Amino acid sequence: MGDVRCGWCGAWLPGPTGHGRRYCQPAHRQAAWRARRRWQEAAPERNRVAAAGEVLLSQVKGLAQVPGSPPSPGTPPGWHCAAVARIPELAGELVRAAVLADRRAGASWAQIGAGLGISAEAARARFGRARSVARSGRSGR
Repeated sequence: MGDVRCGWCGAWLPGPTGHGRRYCQPAHRQAAWRARRRWQEAAPERNRVAAAGEVLLSQVKGLAQVPGSPPSPGTPPGWHCAAVARIPELAGELVRAAVLADRRAGASWAQIGAGLGISAEAARARFGRARSVARSGRSGR
């Protein structure tokens, strides 16, 4: 039964492994517990990411028409341009919500910056006050 690895670091568990033992040291057990807790606490932010993605997707789907079909009778001129103009704003909201969810889940600025293709300092400078995404959603901005 000595072929069990630590659930945090992947190292072999030293000595005899008792029933239910999953970590090589108490610090790894605590770190895993904190990571699970951060993930659970980030659920509202992950829901905001999903909601922002749905709004963006519905905006894009609204633009798609069957090629060659005439526009619907109630479509005002310039509607397509107005709908497309909102897409960068919606994409920005989606990115801000994703950054907030990652921060709440315990990601570092370096990890977030790497995911966005920017440096950690640039990510922190740009999204350091990302909590305002919730406020901007309520104020209509």
